[in-house]
Amino acid sequence: MDLRWIGLGISCLFSLLWTVVYGLPSHQLTAVLAAVVAVMQAAAGYQMGLYAERLREEASLDSLTGALVNRRFFALLEKEIERARRHDYPVTLLFIDLDNFKIFNDSHGHLAGDELLCRFADILKRSIRAQDAVGRWGGEEFVIMLPHAETPHGVAVGERIQRNVREDLGGVTVSIGIASFPAHASTATELAAKADTLMYEAKKKKDCILVAHH
Repeated sequence: MDLRWIGLGISCLFSLLWTVVYGLPSHQLTAVLAAVVAVMQAAAGYQMGLYAERLREEASLDSLTGALVNRRFFALLEKEIERARRHDYPVTLLFIDLDNFKIFNDSHGHLAGDELLCRFADILKRSIRAQDAVGRWGGEEFVIMLPHAETPHGVAVGERIQRNVREDLGGVTVSIGIASFPAHASTATELAAKADTLMYEAKKKKDCILVAHH
C-alpha cells in the first residue's frame, strides 16, 4: 500500500485513541471506529484499482516494442470507427511491413532482429500525432490508426515513415497499405482487411505505398 495511505490510516487510529482517552461515549466511539475502517478499506481499494489498471495497461502493450497488441489495437479501432460513424469524421488506417525482415533475421540473428523491430516501432511513434495509435499486428507487421484524417494525410504519414526509416535504419525499407473509413470500408474489419491486402500487394514491389480507391 502507498505510504501516504498508511500515514492516513495511522492518523485516523491516533484520532481514535484520543477519543478513547477523553471518554467519548460508546455509540460515538463505534461510529469513529467504523469511519476508520471505511477509510482504510477505501485506501486499499484505491491501491488495488491502480494495480489492476497497471496490469491492464501492461497487457495491452507488446512486451518487445511497446506498441499496442493486436487485440487491443483492433478494439480501439472498432470504437473509433463507431465514434466516427456517429460524428461523421474519417479514420485512416495504415498497414506497414518491414521489407525483407526474414532475410535480415537470418543474416544478423534474432537479437538484431528484435532490436530492429524496437527501433522501427520508435520511428512509427514519433512519426504520428498524439491522438494517433500504433499497434503491432504480428511479426514485422505494424498498424497505425489516424482519427480525423483523410487518405492524403495517411499517405503523407506513410511517406514520412519511409524517409525516417531510410535515414535511421540505413538500407531498410517498408511497404505500406492505406485505406480510410468511410471512403473504402464501412466497418473496422473491412478497413483492416482492405489495408492489409494493399500492404501485401505493396510488398511485392518493396519500398512502396499502395492506397485504396473507391
